[in-house]
Amino acid sequence: MKKLPFIIAALFLASCASLTPVGKWDYQITGTPQGDYSGVMTVSKKDKKTLAAEMKSQAGDLPFSKFDFNDKSKKAMGDFSFQGMTIFFDATVTEQEMTGSVSTQGMNFPFKAKRVSNTKK
Repeated sequence: MKKLPFIIAALFLASCASLTPVGKWDYQITGTPQGDYSGVMTVSKKDKKTLAAEMKSQAGDLPFSKFDFNDKSKKAMGDFSFQGMTIFFDATVTEQEMTGSVSTQGMNFPFKAKRVSNTKK
């Protein structure tokens, strides 16, 4: 019975924890002119306010030039360079999934990812 307040407090704190995309994600980008891409996307903390992201795939390592996450809207946005083009990334983040798109030059391609690990740094 003495542990009940502790358990309630722990559950409350866990439910209030902010959602963050930090961790590893298995991703898939489909329908591009060069075919589909898949691999692992890693999102990490640079410091308390700044995130970094990198996608690894059969095309190589693609570090993001910019990667932001809005905790209120649960949106992740950023951009990276691929074959001389700037690719824009926009996705909604849940505890276990990211869904959205990557786009360039007026073309949009579906992006989906499932969380593989949750890294707390």
